[in-house]
Amino acid sequence: MSSYVYLALLAVHVASLALFGGLVLATDLRLLEIGLRGYSVEEIVEGLRSPRRVGLTLAVLSGLALFVAHPEQYLNDGWFWAKIALLLLLVLNYAMFLRGLKRPRLAGGLSLLLWTAVVCAGRGPATIKDVMHSMVDPSGDSVFASVQEVGDEHGAHQQAPQTGEEWQDLRQRLEILERTPILVDGRRAARMRDRSRNPQSESQPEEIERALDSDRGAVERRARKLQNAAALAIRAVDARDTPALLRSIDSIDKACENCHLHYWYPNDKRARQAAKEDGVTDY
Repeated sequence: MSSYVYLALLAVHVASLALFGGLVLATDLRLLEIGLRGYSVEEIVEGLRSPRRVGLTLAVLSGLALFVAHPEQYLNDGWFWAKIALLLLLVLNYAMFLRGLKRPRLAGGLSLLLWTAVVCAGRGPATIKDVMHSMVDPSGDSVFASVQEVGDEHGAHQQAPQTGEEWQDLRQRLEILERTPILVDGRRAARMRDRSRNPQSESQPEEIERALDSDRGAVERRARKLQNAAALAIRAVDARDTPALLRSIDSIDKACENCHLHYWYPNDKRARQAAKEDGVTDY
């Protein structure tokens, strides 16, 4: 299945879940007598039955298509099976209470609770990509911009933090990078929906996962290089040693690129050539 077809199916799946989930939420709120009190419970349940079925049907069919495309990613995922178990409990809740509108408040409360759990299970714990995008990338950008060789009308000179607050902010950013090795412990690389639009050069989530699982020792070794470089940079920050900091930041950049070349875009020939020229090794 091509990336474009996968993304189209994923868009249908997400949209149908949003439709179905919104209608379920409206029904549950009425059952709990929290909202939509202008309508009877029977009117809400019966009036929303058809669009709920449409949303559910589209969600199930698109979900099955996504599953068939990459079953190995789901079969080995405990969160996927937790979501399936919760969905079965929802079916049981419907059969026991909602169908005959018996004990509507209990039915609505259980439904709301179970659907919330389904959403949490569907999301699962943060992946390496999630943490990279939310923590590591912003910190890395700040670190790389903190010390630079600048050339202007006054000649070449270094740009570096000046105030105590700027040095402290840089230190905090570096501490995040220093903790990066813990990100690989028990985390998925990325979700299936995080598929690359450039598969010729960038690896897909399942390919990254296989590369990580094939040699966890190598993953730790590469991550350790980033940790060590960040630790040296922290020492340079504490000593207000700008030249040492600049050297450490260069090591951080090379450690990041080394990992990216091995797991993210191993087939990018231009990136590999540039890395070779910059002295990046072990990719």
